[in-house]
Amino acid sequence: MTKLWADLETYSEVPITHGTYAYAAAAEVMLFAWALDDGPVSVWDLTAEKAVPVALRQALEDETVEIWAHNSMFDRTVLRLSPPIQAARIAAGEPRRWRDTMVQALAHSLPGSLGTLCEILQVPTDQAKDKEGRQLVQLFCKPRPKTSKIRRATRETHPAEWAKFVEYARLDIEAMRECHRRLPTWNYPGTRLAGGAGWRELCLWHLDQQVNDRGVAIDLELVHAAISAVDAEQERLADLTSDMTDGQVASATKRDQLLAHVLEAYGVDLPDLQMATLERRIADPDLPVALRELLGVRLAASTTSTSKYRALARGTSADGRLRGTLQFDGAGRTGRWAGRLFQPQNITRGTVHGEMLEIGIEAIKAGCADLVCRGT
Repeated sequence: MTKLWADLETYSEVPITHGTYAYAAAAEVMLFAWALDDGPVSVWDLTAEKAVPVALRQALEDETVEIWAHNSMFDRTVLRLSPPIQAARIAAGEPRRWRDTMVQALAHSLPGSLGTLCEILQVPTDQAKDKEGRQLVQLFCKPRPKTSKIRRATRETHPAEWAKFVEYARLDIEAMRECHRRLPTWNYPGTRLAGGAGWRELCLWHLDQQVNDRGVAIDLELVHAAISAVDAEQERLADLTSDMTDGQVASATKRDQLLAHVLEAYGVDLPDLQMATLERRIADPDLPVALRELLGVRLAASTTSTSKYRALARGTSADGRLRGTLQFDGAGRTGRWAGRLFQPQNITRGTVHGEMLEIGIEAIKAGCADLVCRGT
C-alpha cells in the first residue's frame, strides 16, 4: 500500500500551549513537506506557490493511500481546520487513513519526541542542523516579540533563513521515514488486516482520534464564573493570612515567608508546606490553635487554583467543545491514555451531588458561591 509521508510547518498567533485544536483553528500552513513511499522528499512552499503539486493532490484524493505523520493529530487537525486545499480537508476528516510514527513509538514504550527517537534508534542526524531547525521554528512559526520591529518573520524579511527552514522541513520527513523503518511493528503494524493484537491497537487508536475530534462540551459561563470565584477566595485568604501574621506574610502562598514566620512565632520548624505535611501537623493536638488555623489557610490556598479553569477557557473551541485531551499510549510503560491540556484523568472526585450540586453551580454563576457554600 502506498504511503504518503507528510509534515507541516505552520504559523499561528495562538500559542500551541492552548491546545492543538485551538492552535489549528487560527493556523496558516506555510510549508507542506511530503514524499511517496521511498521517493524523494518535496517541500511545497505555500507562501510562494498556491497551486498544489499534482502528485500530492492525487495521493490525498486516493483513499487507498495511507497518510503517515509524526504526531499526526497536529497535522491532521491543521489540515482539517485550516486546509490549503479541499483534498486535504477531506483526507484529514478520515482518521482511518492516517498512521503515526509517534504513536508507533509510544506503543512500544519508546519516547515520542522525533529527535530523541532518532538518538535511540541511531538514525544519523546532524545535531547542529537540528538545533538550528528549532531556532528557525521559533523565528517563523511564532509572532515576534513585542519589542521587535517586525511582527512576523517571513520569506521576504528573512530569505536566507527561509531557505534553511525549507531544508529543515525536508529533513524531518527523512528522519520520520527512517524511524518508521527501524521501529518495531508488533504493537502498531500500520495495517488494518484482520487479526492480532497490533491490528486491534490500530483500530483502537483510530477510535481515539474520533474521540479527540468530538471532544467534550464545556460550560464556559461556569468556567469564567469559577475563575472569578477562585480569584476572590484567594484574595480573602491572602487578607486572612496577613491579619493572622500581623502583616509579616502577604499571603499563604508565600512559602519562604510563611515558613520563617512559623519558626519565629511558634518555634515550629516545618520541613516543607506540602499537603501531607500540613495535614499531619494540623491533626497534631499539641499544635497551638492559632498555628493550626494558619496552616489550614495555607492548605486551602494551595488547593484553590484557577490553572485548570484557565486551561479550559483557552483550549475550548468556538463551538464550546474542548478537544485533544487524550494522548494514546501516553503512559510510557503501561500503555494507558495520558491527559493533555486539561488532564481529564485527574479531576477530583465529586463530594456534592444532586440538588446541592445544581444549587452550587447556579451560585457560582451568580457570583454568590460564598453565601451558599461557606456555611455548609
